[in-house]
Amino acid sequence: MDKTKKICGVCNTNQSKYKCPTCTLPYCSLVCYKTHKEQPCVKPEPIPEPETIPVPPVEPKPDYLKEESVAMLNDEQLGRISKSASIQEMLKDERLRRLIKMIDTSENPEYLLDKSRKEDQRFMEFSEEILAIVGRAPGDTGVQQALEALGMPARN
Repeated sequence: MDKTKKICGVCNTNQSKYKCPTCTLPYCSLVCYKTHKEQPCVKPEPIPEPETIPVPPVEPKPDYLKEESVAMLNDEQLGRISKSASIQEMLKDERLRRLIKMIDTSENPEYLLDKSRKEDQRFMEFSEEILAIVGRAPGDTGVQQALEALGMPARN
């Protein structure tokens, strides 16, 4: 069966062909539609966009602080993240996905990443789960790892 096809939200057996015009519940037949309409339904609340966060310009970093060689995840780590049931469950949250996209497309993603981890409980839990999966402590960043690798004290 095609994974993009939805099952009827009323009988939970047949493939849906229609959606309720009010609440968008998928249904398969007139019988299921009438059963669904026996109880009032409401239009789902739109998911609010994350508020735009002003981002300061990126300051140039010395080469020894650049994260690319230290902070990149390998294929095995990426595979563990993609197979994690808890990560898959968290990514069902549309607001969290939008926040991740905003961070990823930002001119200063490190700033937004730090700000989001401090101010957004759901994002903090998401990032800590990823860090646990890849075997890093929640406070570890690529910059901290690079400094430690060079024998320099980590910044606070």
